[in-house]
Amino acid sequence: MDNSPFLLVKNLTKNYQMGAKTFTVLNNLTISFASSGFVLISGKSGSGKSTLLNLIAGIIKPSSGDIFFEGDAISLMSEKRISAFRNRCIGYIFQQYNLFDKQSVLFNIILPLLIDGVGIPKAYCRGRALLHSYNMDVFADQIIGNLSGGEKQRVAVLRALANNPKIVLADEPTGALDQKNALATMEMLSQIAQGRLVIVVSHDSLLAEKFATRKITLKDGDVIS
Repeated sequence: MDNSPFLLVKNLTKNYQMGAKTFTVLNNLTISFASSGFVLISGKSGSGKSTLLNLIAGIIKPSSGDIFFEGDAISLMSEKRISAFRNRCIGYIFQQYNLFDKQSVLFNIILPLLIDGVGIPKAYCRGRALLHSYNMDVFADQIIGNLSGGEKQRVAVLRALANNPKIVLADEPTGALDQKNALATMEMLSQIAQGRLVIVVSHDSLLAEKFATRKITLKDGDVIS
């Protein structure tokens, strides 16, 4: 029986070279994550929070150590396999939405499915089901550019769920929102975390802590709590 953690960050270090100087962003981190729950990563700017998310997603590679997803080392995956891993296992939510403003809400939500080769009828069915699950049916045909910031972010959350990922990563998802919309977004992420792992990077610790089932604090690339 395999008793390895669902997600394991093991002895992870990330350095950046700037001229003759080496800057350590993450320093020998070891953290394990269960397959569900709302995990808050907090810390000041420059503490390595966003870098950790990008390493988990396989967007960048560690300088040493590794991240294991269901026992497989992410850094040892081929580029093709990492791409498939990101599209099928990771849902990524950005602070600035990263949506296509001239396209419809439904198109934006199903785009990851279309990229993965899912047929249009099946993709549209999945998109409408997601909208219905979160009482957002009325937004399906609206153009992204006509939505408020809070509405855009909720669409971005649904897009992250399109491929039914096992991990949702959210990088400052409330950073561009007012308090009311920030609360709505966090409530949505908390609901999602009932059935999968949600890792949220946020400066708004007071808000996120209301929903987090676990908090990890980084400082200068180290876990301090």
